[in-house]
Amino acid sequence: MDGPLKLVKKKKDIFKKKKKTKKEINPDIPKERRTDAEKRHDDMQMKRKMERIEKMAEKSYRDRVKDFNEKLERAPEHNDMPKVGPG
Repeated sequence: MDGPLKLVKKKKDIFKKKKKTKKEINPDIPKERRTDAEKRHDDMQMKRKMERIEKMAEKSYRDRVKDFNEKLERAPEHNDMPKVGPG
C-alpha cells in the first residue's frame, strides 16, 4: 500500500530481555526494611507478651481454679439481686 495510512504494524520483539544491572549485595547481611517506630512497636509487643506469659506461669492451674471459685462464692446469685425501679 502506498497511501498515507500504514496498516501494517511492525513486529516488536515482545520476548526481548532487557539487561538489568544488579547491585552487588552481601547476602550475609539481611536488609532491614522496618522503620524505627515499627521496631519500637514490635519490641513493646514482645515485652508485653513476655509479661503476660510470666504472669500466667506464676499460678498453677489449681490456684487459678481456687481463685475463680472464691470469686464465684463472693458474687451474688442472679436471683438475689434487688429490683431497681418501679414494678
